[in-house]
Amino acid sequence: MGPGIILFLGMVRRGEFETLQKRGLRLGVLVDTNSKTRLCDVSQFTVVQHFDFSRPTPDLIEAVRGIQARFGLACLFNVVEFYVAQTADVAAALDLPSISPTSARLCLDKNIMRKRFQSRIDEGVAARFTEVVSETDLMEAAHRFGYPVFLQPSNVSASMWATRNNTPESLLANYHTMLREVPKYYERLGQKDKQLTVSLAEYLEGENTSIDCLVDADGNVFTTPPVDVLTGQDVGIDDFHHFARIVPTRLSAATQAELTRLAVAGVRSLDTTSAAAHVEFIGTRLGEIAARPGGNRPRILEMGYGIDMLYAYYQILTGQTPELGKTIGLAAAVITPFARRNGVLRAIHHLDRLVKLPGYVYHEFRAEPGQSVGLAKSGYRAPLYVELLSKNAKELRDSVDEIASWTDLYDLE
Repeated sequence: MGPGIILFLGMVRRGEFETLQKRGLRLGVLVDTNSKTRLCDVSQFTVVQHFDFSRPTPDLIEAVRGIQARFGLACLFNVVEFYVAQTADVAAALDLPSISPTSARLCLDKNIMRKRFQSRIDEGVAARFTEVVSETDLMEAAHRFGYPVFLQPSNVSASMWATRNNTPESLLANYHTMLREVPKYYERLGQKDKQLTVSLAEYLEGENTSIDCLVDADGNVFTTPPVDVLTGQDVGIDDFHHFARIVPTRLSAATQAELTRLAVAGVRSLDTTSAAAHVEFIGTRLGEIAARPGGNRPRILEMGYGIDMLYAYYQILTGQTPELGKTIGLAAAVITPFARRNGVLRAIHHLDRLVKLPGYVYHEFRAEPGQSVGLAKSGYRAPLYVELLSKNAKELRDSVDEIASWTDLYDLE
């Protein structure tokens, strides 16, 4: 039987399991029946079961306990923000290594998280912010911070409903949109009891960068190389979605060292152990930390550096020292172009040009004609996923810029 299976909770996608499978490790997934995300090819998984994650946590614990009794569990894997708290709760109940439920929830509320950064690291390490509970709170805080201000739900991932607001009028309109739409989003995901909390912060200027970390049971933090991020703002769209993730970074060695120091300090400020952590920065200030691998980070680190972050995550959860050394040095990018406005997808253009770009490796569609698509601030995700790989960093960046120039990529009605 071996050491038991690695069980993914909720969902598993392309780039989040393949290296584990190649190593001969047995995998399983408990798929959330509420998820609309495209499931990867799980035909070689030892177990694939479905479960309604809107059911009470004790029911989820019993479902996982049943899998544990049949197959044994080496560890639980979570790679999606929605399942951070549930994974921690299940692991605690079954005495499996994981981030604690308390620390997991610190990572799920941006307001509480930033308080920790400021109290345990430095007052200026993150943006000034406040939790908003009324229009009066909203307008008073915006006046105090000065426009532009950054408005977002404090418990939603992927920059959804995040907006830069230059005027009181736009701020108020976006606030009401969030109050109206985010609870409906929670309901679609089966999270009917989840309550929206709102964060308003000063708007930070600077490069968007991320560092992923692995933390062992004793709190030792192991870091991966920085990944540069282009957001919608960087490619001429009034949105904060992640358009592209790129390695190698353009940051100086000194800046990389400073961000690595802050990543370690940030993770420790949240009392994180036995976990993966995704740390985001704006310039040299902490943005937020997620208690999971960053979206597409295992894939881009594998392509560019030969780093098997997924296996290192498994090593952390099974009491081993993670192997995170570079074995290659290539330029890589994962691109998820969002629609530039909200609408119904009719077609995707330039696919003939896409496959001929220098460094092109792979693409897949994540929306079909007839589906609604749009901006992250309206709750949408990207219709297209693209991978690029090159020995030449400039060539790769030029291909990223070429895709960004296709303003008519999506035909919308």
